[in-house]
Amino acid sequence: MKSKRIQLKIFLAMLISTALPLSITSGIILYQVSQTIKDDRDFARVRVEEDLKEAIDEYARNLNETAYQIYSNPDLIRSIARDEEFLTDSRTYDTVKDIREFFLSVYNQSRITDIIGMSLQRNDGVELGSFYPKLYPHLEQPYIQSLLAISRSKDDRPTTILRYESVYNEPIIQYLFPVRSLGKPVGLLVIDMKEQNFRKLVERYNSFYKGQISIIENNNRVSYHTLPSLTGTEFRDNAGNRNVIHMSVPLESNGLALNYTYEINPKLLWYRTLAIIAVGISVVLALVISFFLSFGITKPIVNMHRKMTRIQIGDYDARVEVHSQDEIGFLGNQFNRMAETIQQMIEHDLKLRLMNQESQIMALQAQISPHFLFNTLQMMSGIADMNRVPDLKLICQSLSNMYRYNMGLASEWVTVKEETMHVRNYLVIIGKRFAGRISFNLAITPEIREYAVPKLILQPLVENAVEHGINPSVSHKGFIRIGGRVDKERGSLYLYVADNGVGMTEEELDGVRDRLAGHSAQDLTRRTSIGLYNVNQRIRLICGEAYGVSVVSRAAKGTLIVCELPLRKGGNNEHESIDSGR
Repeated sequence: MKSKRIQLKIFLAMLISTALPLSITSGIILYQVSQTIKDDRDFARVRVEEDLKEAIDEYARNLNETAYQIYSNPDLIRSIARDEEFLTDSRTYDTVKDIREFFLSVYNQSRITDIIGMSLQRNDGVELGSFYPKLYPHLEQPYIQSLLAISRSKDDRPTTILRYESVYNEPIIQYLFPVRSLGKPVGLLVIDMKEQNFRKLVERYNSFYKGQISIIENNNRVSYHTLPSLTGTEFRDNAGNRNVIHMSVPLESNGLALNYTYEINPKLLWYRTLAIIAVGISVVLALVISFFLSFGITKPIVNMHRKMTRIQIGDYDARVEVHSQDEIGFLGNQFNRMAETIQQMIEHDLKLRLMNQESQIMALQAQISPHFLFNTLQMMSGIADMNRVPDLKLICQSLSNMYRYNMGLASEWVTVKEETMHVRNYLVIIGKRFAGRISFNLAITPEIREYAVPKLILQPLVENAVEHGINPSVSHKGFIRIGGRVDKERGSLYLYVADNGVGMTEEELDGVRDRLAGHSAQDLTRRTSIGLYNVNQRIRLICGEAYGVSVVSRAAKGTLIVCELPLRKGGNNEHESIDSGR
């Protein structure tokens, strides 16, 4: 029966977690409420952006077409444009008749059916005619001048005004239409309509909770609002309220925008709040139950995970304490056996590697005599000097110095100054090889010259930049910059090698980074030297996993390689001499 304990514990946990069905139910309610809110918002947007906008634009077009009929009588336009004295001559009767016929035509044939008054003023304030089918108000001169002033303030463009106090003792929509002659405003046609009909036209689309429709001018003033008290005030957006839905659409009239806002139905908000609270309670209940139950179930698993982590970082002596005979206890025993087997295999493999490395070193040493090669280079330098071949002498000396540096086995650490001197010797040879094609800038400040770095890390990076960055690029002159800086806050020394060569694509760069991070077992891309990987491995082996090489590159732009190293003062300057043992 002990083998059934883990199954019994999982069964009890699932049985007690009754919060799951409640969470699913609450989630469905929350989804339905959110979907209803979204559907309402989409429906309102269609109503506003298509139906209501079209209705208002149609109303505005009808107004403009109605007023534009005045241009059908050119004689009337010329009469309006004449001086004031013109109205006292014999043709005054014809002008008055034309105006009267225009008013009657508009009143009887216009699509605007709620006209309650019309008047025509000249630009100097003289009223040329008026038409009132029911009420006969008297327009004072200041009133006429105010209408002309409003038209001028709108740059003599057609203007719609909503007045709640008017000469008709009721709210009206007033349409001001400037009359032009030869492109200049000469008069003003005023059409007054009942505000009630326009409000019915607009408000029949206002079907949501606490909906408000407003028409905004380009100066942010409200020219129409569902609440009459807000007409003429500055428009204020309630976009900060999450429960208020706001939508805006421009109208065909210049500078006007249609805005519609409504509040989400409180019942939907209550259902949504209830669903959120239910989900929250379910989550808390599930967390509490899961904590107390899983503590006893997962404690051995957590302990096993910690021991696996210890093995991952190299502690192969980690073992799990087994206190039960269920499935977890069986896993613990198997883990201990696996860890013991891995430890034995690693110790055996390490011994084989050490023996293999020793064999390889002995084979390399047997292939060539260091003294013979160094002495041969010295002899070649002397022959070049005798035969007056300075370039060959310089190359031999530089190669000799590089070989002396490479054979120094006294320490893995050297100073930045020594490492850069080795790079200089390499640059001398490269400068001769690529005469005129590559320029170098060695920007190592005195501040960092005495810091210690692992030996032979810069020259492979410079060689990588030459062979895989500059050499493939034949279209422009190459440039390589070598520099460094100190970050005392991080306790790190940064050495970098930058080139303006062919660079790498994003795919190639990702492959290089994966290989450097040890995530890829594939070979490096064709443009990347194995030296880059070796330098990164040596830095991590010598300095720790926190340090290493990073690469930044752009295709056809160049590559930047940065080595992060620990701050360490001084280096072992006592290198093994290549002439020792002579």
